[in-house]
Amino acid sequence: QTAGPDIRNPSSYRPTNFVFNDNTPIHEIRELRGNARHPLPFAQSIFAKAGFRWREEVAASTNRNRRYTFTGLNSGQLPTDPTIETFGDHKAGLAVPRWNANALARGRTPVDPALWTEDRYFAEQSKYTGTRRVTETVKAAYGMLQGRIHQTGFIAGVRAEQTDDDGWGWVKRPSTPAKPTSTTAQQLADPVGAAANDYASSRREISGSYTKSFPSVHLTQDLTSNLKARLSWSNGFGRPPLSNSFPSETPNDTAQTLTISNPALKPRLAENWDAALEYYFEPVGSFTLGWFHKTIRDYTVSGILSGTVGTGTDNGYNGEYAGYTILTSQNLGTAYAQGWEISYAQQFTFLPGWLKGLGGGANFTLLDTHGDFGSTTNRAKGEVPGFIPFTGNANLSWRHRGLSARVIWNRTGEYINAFTASGSGRNQYTRRRTIVNASVAYQVRPTLTFSVDVGNVFNTPQIFYRGIADQISEYRIPGITVTFGVSGRF
Repeated sequence: QTAGPDIRNPSSYRPTNFVFNDNTPIHEIRELRGNARHPLPFAQSIFAKAGFRWREEVAASTNRNRRYTFTGLNSGQLPTDPTIETFGDHKAGLAVPRWNANALARGRTPVDPALWTEDRYFAEQSKYTGTRRVTETVKAAYGMLQGRIHQTGFIAGVRAEQTDDDGWGWVKRPSTPAKPTSTTAQQLADPVGAAANDYASSRREISGSYTKSFPSVHLTQDLTSNLKARLSWSNGFGRPPLSNSFPSETPNDTAQTLTISNPALKPRLAENWDAALEYYFEPVGSFTLGWFHKTIRDYTVSGILSGTVGTGTDNGYNGEYAGYTILTSQNLGTAYAQGWEISYAQQFTFLPGWLKGLGGGANFTLLDTHGDFGSTTNRAKGEVPGFIPFTGNANLSWRHRGLSARVIWNRTGEYINAFTASGSGRNQYTRRRTIVNASVAYQVRPTLTFSVDVGNVFNTPQIFYRGIADQISEYRIPGITVTFGVSGRF
């Protein structure tokens, strides 16, 4: 430190708010399913199978959050916790003061109420904004054929789904000359009435639905007694989160826009091609070479123009926001991911004595990605956050009588996790990392086992940088994790 208030002095700091979250989430799932399988009258082993599934998922919450504003002089009036140590303090010797929330509050109430004033309007407002519910109902059915003709095995079928989403909740109504929203003075004088004025008349109900079909074909071919080929074409999907079906309205009076949630968002779709050669050898070993190609469509993109708010009291917004441009999320964009997978596994039972219990394996994945991902420009390999170009694992295990041990080596290649623009110094990357995990277990008897697992044996850090490797933006030291376990069957 070269100037300013002493950063080691608690009195140099001052908190703003203390928020006590008090939320009751509700998550219920009801499901009914049925399946039927029937052999077909052919010489070969071929079966027809069909089924249905009904699923209802409910997500809801009630909220009683409270917020306090600090009215004291500074943080020197609050008890610090000298037991809290940070990596930065050790490296720089700053000894920055730390505070533990448990010493400042009990039962969602400040220990010293003289230093805090509750925002009562916030508590009443939270009862509206935090009380909401969404119900997703899925009706699905499928039909398929499964069988084997000589050296060829197959599974082919299609699954169809109809999804309906219904949600409700409160949003803050707009302020108008005829009925303005509450002022700060009104919120202080009558928080209950002020919150009712701002929210009670703006309960929203929204709904959306979509229907999709997902065909697939999977083939296997025994080329020799030890060599098998696999080929499959399939379609998969990832549903948008249920939170998207909660009502949400964010007006911008200057730009005359209204940003809303879209309960009719479709799932992200993936068309997949997979091919593999599998070679099996004695004793107890296999080698697999695989190739895959995925076409991913319908990414969720926010801020898309979606019409104009109509006039009249039945415009869906209690007559408000007439003429505003509607912005919402929509499904756009296409991307491609393809690569190779190599795996090897073997039990070394041919070794003498206690070495018979040794086993090992390894697998590696090479990944290439490109596409627009819902944006206006295409991105190539190294510009797609979250896709890791290279990953590898290797393991060595050993078992002898009741004792077993395993060592696992994992290598994650460098990848981008935050993209701004091609060549930008703001692009954030995760450096490549190698970690080692180990475990030991002893089976006292068939029904009782003791185990010890050690995660990240060498305490390898996770390092992030922006632009170039020397510009480190974050340095995480996760620590070594040791887990003791006892498992049994009774």
